[in-house]
Amino acid sequence: MCELQTALVIGRARYEGWLGTEPEEIAAAAEALSRLERDHPLLPELERRLSRARQIKRLLSYCGWRAKHLLS
Repeated sequence: MCELQTALVIGRARYEGWLGTEPEEIAAAAEALSRLERDHPLLPELERRLSRARQIKRLLSYCGWRAKHLLS
């Protein structure tokens, strides 16, 4: 992998670690980073962010379902 590609993978991983909200995007960034370096220091942070994003997604889905059933 060239230096530019490496920088892009790490940059995306940092972005997703700080601001990522979509589990699929966070998982994709973590996968790309783990291909680059299996023990990269950002991977645990991405795993925590991914777990939290999935929890929030489930909560929002439940709230939407609950509101739909309460209002109908």
